[in-house]
This record gives sequence, structure tokens and C-alpha cells, in this order.
Amino acid sequence: MPWYGFIHPVLAIGTMIYGLTIGRVSLSRLGEWDFPLNRIRKRTFIFAILTILNLGLGLLINTILAGRGQRVALVGHLPLAILVSAFGLLATLVTFSKSLPGEVSPRMRWHPILIVASLALIMTMGFIAILKVFKF
Repeated sequence: MPWYGFIHPVLAIGTMIYGLTIGRVSLSRLGEWDFPLNRIRKRTFIFAILTILNLGLGLLINTILAGRGQRVALVGHLPLAILVSAFGLLATLVTFSKSLPGEVSPRMRWHPILIVASLALIMTMGFIAILKVFKF
């Protein structure tokens, strides 16, 4: 595989690590939300952008490799990537819900669920890629 084929997995691992920090903060602050909402909104927006970049970069690299006859076919990888991007966008949208100071909005309670679900899907996609590398 050419050198640029490794950019997508490295970016995906970075996105997963970044998402883990967001999920940890979101889960720990769910009961009494005193974490600045602007900060979690920005972090979640960056996570959503990273998931979309991963989707686009994976498609671009696979298209380039297909032109060279080296296409990588991973079962279920593309639908999972679309779901991860959708969950990232939904997690960003729920951060725009209004609530009283010191209270958690009912929609904001979906934030950690969406982040954890997207992280689980990212890990599933990584597992599928590892299976392909070891030819299972």
C-alpha cells in the first residue's frame, strides 16, 4: 500500500482518542452539568468534523487505490462510517439545546449516548480493518 494509505487509519485513531476524551467528560458531568457548554459544543463540533473528514478521506484513498487496482474492500465499513458521521452531527446538534443554569437539558442527555455509540462504531470499524490486515 502506498504511504498515503496510512493517513486514514492514523486520522481515525486520533479521532477515536479525541472522542474518548469528549465521552469521558460528557459521562462524568451528566448528573450535575457545570462544565461550560460552549467548550463541549466546540469539542463535539470538532469531533463531528473529524468523523466527516475520515469518511471523505477513506473514500478518496479507496478510490485512488481502485484506480491502481489495489482497492481495499472492508465489509460494512462504509455504512458504519456514515453512521459514525451521523452520530457525530447529532451529538453536535443536541449541544445547542437550551436549559436553565445548573440543569441538564433533556436533549443534552443524548450527548454521551451518541458519543459512546459513535466510538463503539469506530472501534468496530477498526476491528474490521484489523481482520482484513490479518486476512481473516
